[in-house]
Order: sequence, then C-alpha cells, then structure tokens
Amino acid sequence: MNSNVIIKTRYGDMFTTFVKRLTPLQWVTWISIFMATLATAYSFYYGYTISYGDAESHLNIAKRVIESLTPGFAQLGGIWLPLPHILLIPFVYFDVLWRTGLAGAIISGIAFVISAIYIYKLAFLLTKHSGASFVASLVFIINPNVLYLQSTPMTELTLIVFFVLSSYYFISFLLDDSNLLMLILAAFFGFCASLSRYDGWGLVLMEAGILVLHYLPYKIRVDWSNVSRKIQNVFIPSTDRTFGERWGLLEGRLIMFATMAFFGIALWILWGFLILGDPLYFTHSEFSANSQQLSWFARGELPAYKHLDVAFLYYFVTSVESSGFVLSLAAMIGMILFFLSKRTQYRSYIFLILMVPFIFNILTLYLGQSVIFIPGITPTTFEWTLFNVRYGVMMLPLIALFIGYLFYRAKFAMRVMIIGIIALQSALFYIGFTPVLSLDDSVSGLSSAIAKMPDAQQWLEDNYDHGKLLTDDFARTISIIRTPVHMKDVIYIGNKPYWEESLIEPEKYARWIVMQQNDTLWKNIYEDRQTNARLFKYFNKVYTSEDILIFRRIDN
Repeated sequence: MNSNVIIKTRYGDMFTTFVKRLTPLQWVTWISIFMATLATAYSFYYGYTISYGDAESHLNIAKRVIESLTPGFAQLGGIWLPLPHILLIPFVYFDVLWRTGLAGAIISGIAFVISAIYIYKLAFLLTKHSGASFVASLVFIINPNVLYLQSTPMTELTLIVFFVLSSYYFISFLLDDSNLLMLILAAFFGFCASLSRYDGWGLVLMEAGILVLHYLPYKIRVDWSNVSRKIQNVFIPSTDRTFGERWGLLEGRLIMFATMAFFGIALWILWGFLILGDPLYFTHSEFSANSQQLSWFARGELPAYKHLDVAFLYYFVTSVESSGFVLSLAAMIGMILFFLSKRTQYRSYIFLILMVPFIFNILTLYLGQSVIFIPGITPTTFEWTLFNVRYGVMMLPLIALFIGYLFYRAKFAMRVMIIGIIALQSALFYIGFTPVLSLDDSVSGLSSAIAKMPDAQQWLEDNYDHGKLLTDDFARTISIIRTPVHMKDVIYIGNKPYWEESLIEPEKYARWIVMQQNDTLWKNIYEDRQTNARLFKYFNKVYTSEDILIFRRIDN
C-alpha cells in the first residue's frame, strides 16, 4: 500500500476516534472556539472589529492607563465601569492589538466561549439532559448578533459571561443551600458583573432579594379559590425550619453574599468620590448617560421616557429581533412549560434571575437613562432610527435556556422540529431576511464610527508627522487608533494639567489641534477672542471643512 495512503488512513482513524470520544460539553467548547475564531476573522477582514464608536473608546481607556501623557488608573474615568478596560490592559500594550481592536476581540471571544460552556452547564442543571443542554448552547453559539459582538471590544460579552456564571452558581446554591461555596462563587461573579456594566447592579440586587424571599420565616401563599379570582397574599409560617433557624440563615447568608457581591458597587462609588470628587459622578456628570439623554429629550426623541408600555415595547422588540422571531416564539413556549412543570424547584426565583436584563433595560428606558431606536417602531421623523439595539443580546441566555428546556420536554418528532426551527432561524439571519441588528448599527446606525468618519480623518492620517495633538476626545472628532498618532502624544480632557493649560495657551504643548464645531476646543479656543488671537499667532489653519478645523503650529 502507498505510504501516503497509510498516513492518511492513520490520521483519519485518529480524527474519527477523537470525534467519537468528545462529550457534548467538549463539543460545545470546540464549536464555540471555532465559531468565535471564524466570526472574528470575518469582522477583522471587513473592518468591523472597531466599527462601533464605543469600541475605540474602550480600547483608548485601557491604553491610557499604561501609555498616555498622564498614565495611571485614574485614566479609567468615572462613567463606564472599569473591569472590561482592566481586562484589556495586557493586550492593548501591543500597538497592533490596540489599533486593530483585536485586544478587545480576545477578551470578548474568551467570554463568549465560557458563556457557551456555562449555558450548557446551567441547562443541564435544570434538565439533567445533555441533548437539551447542547441545544441551548448551540442557540447561543450560532446567533450572529452575539457572534459579531464577541469579535469586538464592546462590553456586552464581558457582562454576559459574568451574568451567566453568577446565575449558574446562585441557582446551584438554591437547589442545594448547604453548599456555601456556590453562594460565594455567585457573589464573586456578581461582583465582577457589577464592575462590568450597570446591568450587573440589577443582577446582584435581584439575587440578594431572592435570598431574602428564600429564607423568610414566613412564606407567601397565593389563594385563587374565591369566585372573584382576586389574589390574596396570606403569610403562613414556614414549616421546613423553625423561625429562629430561618432568621439566622437569612442573616448569615445574606451578609456572606452581600459583602462580596455589593463590594464592586461600593468601590465604584468610593472611586467617584476620591478621584472625581463626586460619589455619583456616573449618574449626572456632563458625560453620563443621563446627560446624553437630555439632548434627546429636548428634541422630543426619547419616546420611552416615563412611558412604561413604550419602554416594554422597545426592549421586547429589540430582544425578539436580536434572537430571531421564530426562536423567541419557541422560547416562550418553553417558558410556559417550565412554569407549569413541578420538576424544577424554585422556578419563580430562576425565572427572575434570568429576567434581570429585561427588567433592567425596561427600567432604564422608562427613567430616561438609556435610549433604543429600532426600525419599525421608531418614528421616521427622528434623525436616527437605529441605535443601541445591541442591548437585545442580553436576553439571549434566557432564550437559549428555554429553547433547551422545550427540547427536553418534547418528544422525538417535536425535537426534530425544534432543530429545524433553529436551522430556519439561522438561515433567515445568514441570507439577510432577518437583520443582524448589532452589525447594522455598527455599520450604518448612530452607534457607528465608520458611517460618520469625516474627510478630516483621512487628511490627518496622510499629513500627521510628529508632535502632540490636542483634541476633544468626548466629541469623537477623529479616530486616534486610525492615525499614526501615539496615545502618549494625545492631549484630552483626562490629561491634567495639560488640558486645562492648553485651553488658555494652546501653543504650550500642542503641535496639532483638531476641533469640531461646538466641542470644548471650539468654544474655549476658537470662539474666545483672546485665545483665538493666540491660536492664529502660533498656528496655521491647514484643514477646513463645514464643521472641523485642523491647525498645525508654525515652525520657528
């Protein structure tokens, strides 16, 4: 026999043996790694890795901690929570990973794989069925919205992984409350979630509330026996433990959980006080989400504010379109079966934990702390109809888990149909019939950086030679990572005292100034008569457009 044939046969047998020996969880691991790599390669090839405006901001925050005019942890700022940026620091050290955005794709990709693994473990915890657990993970893994976001430096996957981890260990504790290690791990990952995105605050608050309900010495009974069908909440003594035992457990385990779970929130408030002089800086500073929403409100483009039904509609539609209508419908059926079944203990508690992203996002929309624009329900008279739709992916773990539960409860024919539904929804996404909202927003929506890239960007890329550049980074006039400028040569609002002194004497440090109409530099330098005189004394205007000006210092 030919030696090449022998070698091919040998390696073919080895591969077949390897595949046969893989457990379902190992399949989940390898498929998620493969899909993450494929999606990241696709995003990188087409330039989508840093097409979100916020993607560059996250990279820049991490980069400034280790390389800027004033490096240090104070560069983490006080608006976005710090953990995603801290995780980026080892990777943005390398310029090529910083400028390409691959530093963020590494972190998001790892989070994606771990999330897929723990969605499997959580589904198995609820069903003890490996097939159903595999299906739940598969729904998450092949969703194009989450696949795209895991190829970017955005923070959604960082939150999702800590949300899933904390939920898994908390539910494990509920099912066996003698295992205190599960509670400690739930608190630790809740701590991580609370330092990743503000949604994490909702998670630890919900988990603490459930602990209180779980150990209350008195239970609440809902009586539907009367003719009028009114709910009567009757407090009855708990029979499984004595009053003193339950009260002691409530006190001890709530303190154990809250000490770690709420430590992140306390740290962030303390950080605001020590670094920025305001413990609630993240809620009402000029850079906060609330301040940004005020401009939408002034234009009459904050539809969900103080309208609970509209807030519900916007987030519900965003969640359904992010997961796919067909899969969302299947998940709702699985959810109903989950509630009707008595096989799983603490169904209400589990459901409440999984619903935290839904409750949180509706609440923030109602309070005017966030905004979502989605085509179909956003009025066409608005300036933009696509914005922040990536928030919908936060419901994907719930969708995946309840589809897995539906598969678990179904007979053979129905299971085949569920697989067909998953394949159908995937086809609808990948042929373009169902839009991939998170990608669309990054390419053409308000969140996009590339859709709003000014001509000044290319001019600076072609003409910048050396020297420090003064710019209002909050206004995002230009993209630093797309220019030859080094981060240590950028002067922005976080560089004290360079920034404040440059607003009075622009020539003191900067060789280049990039300003945009109505940004901080425009108002304090260009429109101020005295500073304007200094500007034109020391600088030449080398680029002019409708709203962007670039100045270069006159060489002596």
